[in-house]
Amino acid sequence: MRYVVERDYLKNNIEIIKKEMGGVPVIGTVKGNGYGLGTAQFARELVENGIGFLAAARPEEAAAVRNVGIGCPILLLSPVAEESDADLLIDRQIIACVGSRESAVLLDETAQKRGVTLEAHLKLDTGFGRYGFLPGEEEEIVRLCGELEHVKITGCFTHFSNAFGKDSSSVDRQMKIYHEMTEKLERAGMELGMQHVANSTAALRFPGTRLDAVRIGSAFLGRLSVKNTWGFQRVGHMECEITSVKHLPKDSNIGYADIYHTPRDMVAAVVPVGHIDGFGMTKANDMCRPVDKLRYLVHAIKDFFRDTQIYGYLNGKRVPLAGRVGLANVVFDVTGVDCRPGDIITLDVNPLLVDSGVLREYV
Repeated sequence: MRYVVERDYLKNNIEIIKKEMGGVPVIGTVKGNGYGLGTAQFARELVENGIGFLAAARPEEAAAVRNVGIGCPILLLSPVAEESDADLLIDRQIIACVGSRESAVLLDETAQKRGVTLEAHLKLDTGFGRYGFLPGEEEEIVRLCGELEHVKITGCFTHFSNAFGKDSSSVDRQMKIYHEMTEKLERAGMELGMQHVANSTAALRFPGTRLDAVRIGSAFLGRLSVKNTWGFQRVGHMECEITSVKHLPKDSNIGYADIYHTPRDMVAAVVPVGHIDGFGMTKANDMCRPVDKLRYLVHAIKDFFRDTQIYGYLNGKRVPLAGRVGLANVVFDVTGVDCRPGDIITLDVNPLLVDSGVLREYV
């Protein structure tokens, strides 16, 4: 089993981003195991295709990139709370994130012990509700940064909550807050350095969000949260070997719960892939407002009238899943397809959901 990453598709997507950004520097985001493409491998491909600045969500991700010899600037997008993580940032020369007094003091004290100055970007919370200083805390930011002797602020950023919305209202609101906060900081004498606010969707849809740089991640994969009108290609697919081919008579059960019975005599191919590998997994419906529950219901009703069948591709033919996805195995109906154990079946799987233990192979 392997997850195949098509270099040509990835390169195409990188070139589209460069063209669309019109010279604005691109920060390549490699969080979440490189969006499922493998942190170090994904980072290397970005750098080799002209992306000269990277960002990660966790210290170990940033360290993994540096450990393979990538020398470009790497920004950690989240603050750290442990001295060991601060040490790791210093050891690997990672640009830190300052999003609270506690994170700033930890970085400053650790850098002082090590006898170094640590570079950091300031995180502002303009409406995302996670990390960052809130509006109204500008005086605290100025006072805090004035106290830091071993942390140098070289950038400032925020994150949008709804760049994929129907209109720009949410982005406009956050941009207004961001500019109000940064103007107060600059009037107080702070030098903010590189300012970046746009993620993939915002950078593509709203040119006004392209400040000194943009942060791009999902667009590189061609898997956007909005309609793809730019020509991005979806990167990545799973390949698995068939381990068994058998003939099942009509009305044979396949899988748990006795809910699927063969509608006719069937040639069935058993494939060793399942939930443990990320196949058949979906994101949870994790919102509980009445409007969200209604939206989920409408989506379920629409699914009732759509073809939601899972398919694989085998020897040039599309073959349907027979039965349910299991923990470690699935069965496909390969009736009429010339195949045997060892043949490769191709599956469309979101790389973010693929287990990190599955081999990523760039071709």
